[in-house]
Amino acid sequence: MSRDPDSWYEEEYWEEIGRQEDIAKAVKNLSNQPIRDFLGTYGDAIDTRLDDIITQARYARQGGYPRFAVIGAVTAIELITRYLLVEPLLQGAFLSGSWAKILTRHIVQHGKQAIQRDLLPSVLSIYDIKLGELKLSDGSPLWKTFVTVIVPKRNAIAHDGESASPDEADLALECANTLRKEVVAQVAKKMDFDLENNGSWHNHVDAEAIRYEPQSPFEQPTHKNPISSAPPAGPQQPKGLLKFLTRRGN
Repeated sequence: MSRDPDSWYEEEYWEEIGRQEDIAKAVKNLSNQPIRDFLGTYGDAIDTRLDDIITQARYARQGGYPRFAVIGAVTAIELITRYLLVEPLLQGAFLSGSWAKILTRHIVQHGKQAIQRDLLPSVLSIYDIKLGELKLSDGSPLWKTFVTVIVPKRNAIAHDGESASPDEADLALECANTLRKEVVAQVAKKMDFDLENNGSWHNHVDAEAIRYEPQSPFEQPTHKNPISSAPPAGPQQPKGLLKFLTRRGN
């Protein structure tokens, strides 16, 4: 459609389109900001704990204790699901910050892991991330394999003392690694976190030079407000998710 500058109603039309685009952009920024605040504040502590759990699970697998590798891998997936996906992304689903915190806290803290597992595909779909389409190396669906194969195996180990095979341990670790590498990385990118250049979650710097004071969600926080400062000088050592993405092998 061509634009006629002499037609006042066309000018009105294009101005209205511009206003709608500005509103849509503002609404998106409002919904994404709580996600950035959460990940910028807590992401580094979560990554540190995940690094530790996955490393111990890998050592258990290599040391001949596959059942403990399965338990560790599932623990890592549950932490990823709650702290890097469901909890921050749910906060972005509400424009009211107060209501977001109340409802998210109710869902996450009072809901069982099974509820969070059921929620995750729908929550991710809001951000155009199709969890059901992600595949493992053998072509099997990631999330279906985790829910129908790995979780029952972990439960049998934890509650009935059942053993696990090395192949089952490898499958559990692949589920954890793939969820972290593929899904968490997509969320980080969609929220404008440049982990490759900034080295960590709290070093996220936007147009307003906002940085975050890193805190742990596993401890009682002192405050959650971002602090304003300039980006750190010089290259940063990779850690957390970035270290995981750049590390070769399992």
